[in-house]
Amino acid sequence: MIFISLSCTQKTVLSEEDKKAVETEIVQFMDTLVVAMNSVSADNFFKYFLQTEEFVVATQGQLIVNPSSVLDTLKVHLAVMEKQVNKPVMDKIFVISKDAAVISTSKVTTITFKSGDEVTMPYALTMLLVKRDGKWKIAHYHN
Repeated sequence: MIFISLSCTQKTVLSEEDKKAVETEIVQFMDTLVVAMNSVSADNFFKYFLQTEEFVVATQGQLIVNPSSVLDTLKVHLAVMEKQVNKPVMDKIFVISKDAAVISTSKVTTITFKSGDEVTMPYALTMLLVKRDGKWKIAHYHN
């Protein structure tokens, strides 16, 4: 029984090389995600979210579990923006497996509104990322 337990445990442990490979993929994913966020296009940003019943967003004390509701919310928020510039401050990646990772990230965003007003503010968020069909997607998004 102990032998079976140890062999199962060892199969789930990733090598340092595998962890680094996943981390590299996550960094690349985050770079493309920031570009999508900066595009001020809800559709560009939304395509990075998992669009199944597993998906959830935790924001402002609420859980949003319907992907189309998230898209509608993104459209409302981004509609008032002329441009947005997100600059990464720090990322902390926890690799769970070759197909799952958690990233906690902090950024500074500068938003220029269509009215001409501008605001710069720090923010942090945590995301559970999963790989589906060879592509990383956001399964859980918490800010």
